[in-house]
Amino acid sequence: MRRKAVTILLLAATGLAGWVFYSYSKMKKPIPDEDAARTYAGELFQKVGMGHLYGTWEEEWLDLPDRRLALYHFKSQSEDPVLVFVPGTSVYALLYTWFMHEMRMRGFNVVGFDPRGHGMSSGPRGVYTLGQLLEDALAVVDHTVSLYGERVAVAGSSQGGMVAFYCAASDTRLKAAVCHNVIAPDEPDNERMTRWPALFRPMIPLLPALRPLMASPLGRLMVPVALYLDLKNEPSRIIPDVVGFLKEDPLAVNAVSLGAFLSLACTPLARKVEEIRVPVMIVHGGRDNIFPEDYVRRVYERLACEKEFLLLPEKPHLVMTDYVDEIVPPIAAWLKKMME
Repeated sequence: MRRKAVTILLLAATGLAGWVFYSYSKMKKPIPDEDAARTYAGELFQKVGMGHLYGTWEEEWLDLPDRRLALYHFKSQSEDPVLVFVPGTSVYALLYTWFMHEMRMRGFNVVGFDPRGHGMSSGPRGVYTLGQLLEDALAVVDHTVSLYGERVAVAGSSQGGMVAFYCAASDTRLKAAVCHNVIAPDEPDNERMTRWPALFRPMIPLLPALRPLMASPLGRLMVPVALYLDLKNEPSRIIPDVVGFLKEDPLAVNAVSLGAFLSLACTPLARKVEEIRVPVMIVHGGRDNIFPEDYVRRVYERLACEKEFLLLPEKPHLVMTDYVDEIVPPIAAWLKKMME
């Protein structure tokens, strides 16, 4: 019996050591230098048929006390309103260049950025919390107001849509928020946004008690993105092999910290959904296999602010990279109305 217990402890210790090694290797993935990143981006844009859009932005570094964020300005006219854009899980702002460019062509100055731990921005790869992504987005909003004035809205896709929704709850200066996907921490079934809801359902009631874990060393242990998101079930017209792309792309993140994962379902909004006053547009693909339509509509129905629901009935999750020509006209028209 004693020998069996020792064997179990040794196996557990070996497993934990392997998890620590895996986590260290993922979070320490090197960030390319600026020249290497530009060379790679140029090759990628040619490969996906968007070579004509490469370099249509201006780059800037936003230096904050504890981090450095990479910003990309798609400039229109100085008097035009501004849209701050937040990218989704694992990826970085320039993968949404088509969307940001088209919004610029419709009279918006657009500022995309890489949150901490993503793309060219500083920080261990994939180590963050939803609250920290919100801090990054609001820091970019502050900076954008100082450059362009107060007519500022925010938009985001997937995880970035969640961040945009949290911005709407946090910052009443914003004129509007466009959220491709949303999550509300007080909804009873947030486990449905994971790959295996039945597995994660028992964890949901425990998440508030686990919040201190997010700031502990255990919170920095890494979880493969594919463990909770079925990326093979989300087709892309531009990047057919999403899983392979995340593995090979030098700027992408294919694992996130345990703290990041836990924070997505238990980070409180600054105010209740019903108390949000910033106008909100929710964008949803009818064949989205990550965010169920009935869940998204339920959150939408709770909103008492100016609101709009943009549904693309036959489209999958990646509408902000793959179906820009369909979503930009209604988004631009609604934002112009809200920001006049």
